[in-house]
Amino acid sequence: MMPNIWSAPKETGLSGDELRDAVQLHLLRHLGESTAAFHDEAGWTGKSREPGPAIDVLVSPPNGERRFAYVVSCGSAVKSVPTEPGAEPGARRVEFVLAAPQRGDARADKTMLNLAANLVRQFAKLVHVQPVRLAAGETVAFSTDPQPMFEGSQQVAFAFLEPRLPSPGFDAMKLALSGAGPGETVRFLAPVPIYRDELDLSRDEGPETLAAALARQGVTEMLDFSRLSVVKPRKAGVFQRLAGAFLRKKKT
Repeated sequence: MMPNIWSAPKETGLSGDELRDAVQLHLLRHLGESTAAFHDEAGWTGKSREPGPAIDVLVSPPNGERRFAYVVSCGSAVKSVPTEPGAEPGARRVEFVLAAPQRGDARADKTMLNLAANLVRQFAKLVHVQPVRLAAGETVAFSTDPQPMFEGSQQVAFAFLEPRLPSPGFDAMKLALSGAGPGETVRFLAPVPIYRDELDLSRDEGPETLAAALARQGVTEMLDFSRLSVVKPRKAGVFQRLAGAFLRKKKT
């Protein structure tokens, strides 16, 4: 049975209620009012067989010209995670964000909102039960040969990105709470769906290269299953061009 981490666990001294209040205030400053769309406390805390800490999901709804809902996990940062797989805990506190486009189609909007909420909640749990590298451009694939994950999209994995849609300064939240250590910070990351060639780019040339390519093309934490890949098709070399010309000549 999972321990009730919402009552200021001794390992951190930070309660879930304190964290939730801090995240909601942070959202208010950068995006506006938010509501709790999912309460892990009510359905999971101390009862769930699902691994990982209890997680709430906060949603800042569309407001004015902002036609997207901003979804934030809340609870992951109660426990700290290592900066590298195998490292000791205590190095970093993280929460996860995504933006769900809301276009006025009630059914489609709800589907996108639920998907974003489930993704941030699962990633908030995942980092506490599996060794995941948490840095911009780092990728997560759930098999050695990942397949498309979403209907109508060829995206096969996720890359972590720093949030870009809220006002500047949103990506880091200083903790000024009774249970937190001095100077502790919660970092926000977005698990953005990526294509196979983008996954290969990170593996071949490093996460910094992928992060830079995504930034250049304006990719944000907004869920977008039809965006173009940021990896340009490689031009064929001289040998490949000659071979192609030879094969075409033979066919004629």
